[in-house]
Amino acid sequence: MIEAVIIFVAFLPVSIAFAVIGRLLAPVLALFCDEQGWLPEWLSWFQTPDTSCDGDAGHHERWPKEGAFWTYARRVAWLLRNVSYGFDIQVLGADIFPGDTIKVSGNPDIGESSGISGLCIRELVRDGKTKAFQFFFVRHYQLFGVDKCVRIGAGWKLWNGVKEVGYKAQYWAFFNPIK
Repeated sequence: MIEAVIIFVAFLPVSIAFAVIGRLLAPVLALFCDEQGWLPEWLSWFQTPDTSCDGDAGHHERWPKEGAFWTYARRVAWLLRNVSYGFDIQVLGADIFPGDTIKVSGNPDIGESSGISGLCIRELVRDGKTKAFQFFFVRHYQLFGVDKCVRIGAGWKLWNGVKEVGYKAQYWAFFNPIK
């Protein structure tokens, strides 16, 4: 596990730097989207690989207006919200191969939506060694009578276990004290 933690720490400044660059460039990047909202291949590090810059259904609910300005604004907002996903997957992502297993410690049911507080650590194990990990902590509380939670995540997104050949788990690090 120590090797995976060292790699995570080494990647952290690179991921942060790329996230800052992605946020600064978001208003310009949105201008490069095609009609369907996809960035050209050479800008794929700035985009979510499974959703165009027009966003998912929830994003369309937040940005429902149509027209050139609103399409542009919706794309900038998506790029700001999902900054540099492609980079954190394609470059910093953890490869998952057939035969790899996911070891789970703690409560995998924790989360902001489930209402369950706790800690869950997942480890991607290959040949008896931890190649990547996912640390996830959630603590629910009330702020002025409104349900909130603290969320802390670090490592690589190993939520769904081992997937098909060629899958890469996204590198991630976040702290949200008022979710």
